[in-house]
Amino acid sequence: MQRWDTQQNNQRSLTCESHVTPGFRRVYGDRDDRVHRCPICDTAIRLSEGSAAGKDIDTRDPLEHPGRFGVSLDELPPRVRSLVDSQSVATDGGEDQ
Repeated sequence: MQRWDTQQNNQRSLTCESHVTPGFRRVYGDRDDRVHRCPICDTAIRLSEGSAAGKDIDTRDPLEHPGRFGVSLDELPPRVRSLVDSQSVATDGGEDQ
């Protein structure tokens, strides 16, 4: 028997809240079939390396380096664009100390 309350929570990426299919969760997700990253908020390379299962990987994160998405920032889904914006760090343009 499936518990519908936990299944509802598992249907979305934990990062961008985009819907993910049961097959994607089963193949790429963690042991509890939760998906930490999905094709909307991450690249195929990183997903295949384990980012969807929540693993720390060495390949650059597209949320920190948005050029890795391969499209302009304006073309990203609104939720992903807001995640990219939240990763941005404002500086005063001064020299490093």
